[in-house]
Amino acid sequence: MTEFETATLAFQQASLEATYWATYVQAGVAGLVGLVQCLLIAYGLRMMQRSNADRQRQTDLAEKRHEESMLALQQQGEALRQQGKALETLIERTAQR
Repeated sequence: MTEFETATLAFQQASLEATYWATYVQAGVAGLVGLVQCLLIAYGLRMMQRSNADRQRQTDLAEKRHEESMLALQQQGEALRQQGKALETLIERTAQR
């Protein structure tokens, strides 16, 4: 075998080994990128859950405040009706006959 043939075979062997290493590195990088994507998606889903929980708490609080406001308005209306009845009674008693 000539020196050129020996060098050619050595070069081919080195190229083949480099190809194997490149393949493994590509697979590793693809796996790492996939893992990072999965983690980002999981993080995004968790953030959406927190946001929904916060929104639900705000909605519950708004409903509670609305119920309290409606009760207060109802009590005010009842007090105004009683005052109206008291005024009618006072007018009837003090009206000239």
